[in-house]
Amino acid sequence: MLLAACGFGRSDVVASAGDLGHIHDLAFNSEGQLLAGSHTGLYRIESVDRAVLVGAEQHDLMAMTRNSDGDLIASGHPDLRVESYRVEGRPPFLGLAKSVDDGSTWSSLELLGDADFHALVPHRDGLFAAETMGQIWFLNLDGEWSQRGSIEAKDLAIDPNDSSQQLVVDWDSQVWVSVDGAQTWQELDDAPGLVEVEWPESGSIVGVDEDGQFWRSSEILGPWQQDVMGPPQVETFMVGLAGKRSGTWWITAVGGEISSSSDQGVTWTPVYVPPVDG
Repeated sequence: MLLAACGFGRSDVVASAGDLGHIHDLAFNSEGQLLAGSHTGLYRIESVDRAVLVGAEQHDLMAMTRNSDGDLIASGHPDLRVESYRVEGRPPFLGLAKSVDDGSTWSSLELLGDADFHALVPHRDGLFAAETMGQIWFLNLDGEWSQRGSIEAKDLAIDPNDSSQQLVVDWDSQVWVSVDGAQTWQELDDAPGLVEVEWPESGSIVGVDEDGQFWRSSEILGPWQQDVMGPPQVETFMVGLAGKRSGTWWITAVGGEISSSSDQGVTWTPVYVPPVDG
């Protein structure tokens, strides 16, 4: 349920229990406030116990980042209360949507009704996108789309310096590698079962399993070494965030909790704790 709370001359729609049960991506707005993309829309985290709905449209945001112009881009499933997002005879796929005002309003960019991306990874070569039907798409710097190899990706990580090297975590927590820019994929049999993986601009590749155990690898093919232990029930893991480049680690957990670490997972600070019923 969403609660409307009035204050400072405005009416805010404040998240209540369950509204941020699944958070899929985080970013910062232009004022430095944390934004959380969830099944019930985009929320601004104002304090550890307060999240406010951004804008009137409540898209199911399965992936979110910023493009090279600094605009928010997102994918998932559109808010079908808005007629312009309905495509007759096509599934409810948001394609790629853009916001130039930190999520207050959205516009359909392209692929409405054609694609539902669950991972968006900007790169200096362009944008890589993992689609729910099991395809990796690539948007080059000239705005041209192409399809790469097939794989059912839950998360996608790319070498910041070489887009030919990529890692995928699938929905069974298996890790896959590509050395040809997502054209072909090979399973890494010796990799741990991960739910998310990140490839920072400096340092090792970092992954995390569902229990919060972190793993590192200095090479794309491994080996992987156990590292620090973080919060359990991990749903998403990010190093740095769109709109605020830093080495801070971020985790969202099943149920909507958000935590951050400024010391590479040694200690964690609660950023948002959702309310409970009753």
